[in-house]
Amino acid sequence: MSHEKLFEVASGLLATADARGHFHDLNPAWERTLGWSLDELRAKPYIEFVHPGDREATLAETNALFNGRTTSRFDNRYLCKDGSYRWLGWAARVDMAEPAEGRLIYATALDVTNDREQAARFDQVAQLAKVYERLFQVSVGLLVTLDADGYFRHANPAWERTLGWTPEDMTSRPFIEFVHPEDREATLAEAAALFQGRTTIRFDNRYECKDGSYKWLAWTAHLDAADDPANRLVYGTAHDVTSYRELLGEFERTLARLRDSMQAMSTPLIPITDRIVVMPLVGQMDTERVSQVMAVALDGVQSSQAQMVILDVTGLKEIDTRVASALVDTARALQLLGARTILTGIRPAVAQTLVGLGLDLAGLITKSTLQSAISFALQSGQTPARALSP
Repeated sequence: MSHEKLFEVASGLLATADARGHFHDLNPAWERTLGWSLDELRAKPYIEFVHPGDREATLAETNALFNGRTTSRFDNRYLCKDGSYRWLGWAARVDMAEPAEGRLIYATALDVTNDREQAARFDQVAQLAKVYERLFQVSVGLLVTLDADGYFRHANPAWERTLGWTPEDMTSRPFIEFVHPEDREATLAEAAALFQGRTTIRFDNRYECKDGSYKWLAWTAHLDAADDPANRLVYGTAHDVTSYRELLGEFERTLARLRDSMQAMSTPLIPITDRIVVMPLVGQMDTERVSQVMAVALDGVQSSQAQMVILDVTGLKEIDTRVASALVDTARALQLLGARTILTGIRPAVAQTLVGLGLDLAGLITKSTLQSAISFALQSGQTPARALSP
């Protein structure tokens, strides 16, 4: 095959150019690559086809060629007829044996646009990888990846700062071994749900520190569905909430003490003498408070050996059949402990409720006022002024 034929069929871009900056010989690959006809490419200085950002470097490379230096690789962008640019990778030389006034650049170029774009993408990915690695290293949050075998694949340095274990320690044995025994069942259930595709928004458990203590960690995690199904990883982040949990525990204990105090205030048992106690009831009665009234009364009588308990219901907003029945039950229970019950402050509607229930009211003494009830209780050995009977 002749040199001319090779020139025509070559897939690479072949060219000669003079010192004035014009193309002489061009093969058809130029038109296939850039869209310009060969005559259009020869019609003006080739530098006008070069991207403005690459022109200075291109002219410098051209001058170096005419000074005898061979170009083994030089990249620049050439304008296409559609207005876009293609990256060309050049190899070129000038035959310095030719007369100076007729010397030409002999060049070949390849379209390296795809290579450049791919390299740019690789560079971008590499830069992002560096950023992510740096974030992984400096993050104050505890970052991990977990595989389906129950091992952490990666753990960042924050683990050592928080628990004392190095990243190597954290990845050397099943993660569940670091979890408090009481939290393991719930933790394994949460991990199983993660590998089924459920995202963890908030999950708390305790992790062992290297010194043997435990810290509470709050987790957020999810399974990356884009991973290879055989090697899918859970990506998790946790932060130390030990102080918060301790404060929460103290708050709950304080709240419980306050609740106990409020309950004691709402059902006080006030001693009048060593054998008489008064329980004034005010406000609203619900199931919990009814039970509390009975418990306080029974405990108080048992501990004080009181013989008379005055239940003053003057301050109750409402006494329905449930409350009335509970008061009668309390009186019966107190009777079993050897104490009599005086019910005071009963309104007519309440009296009707008590009678209408058909309850056994034997031994339940009623008085109109607290003063009269106390007076009665103090009159040791006297007969009750009035007692309800069924």
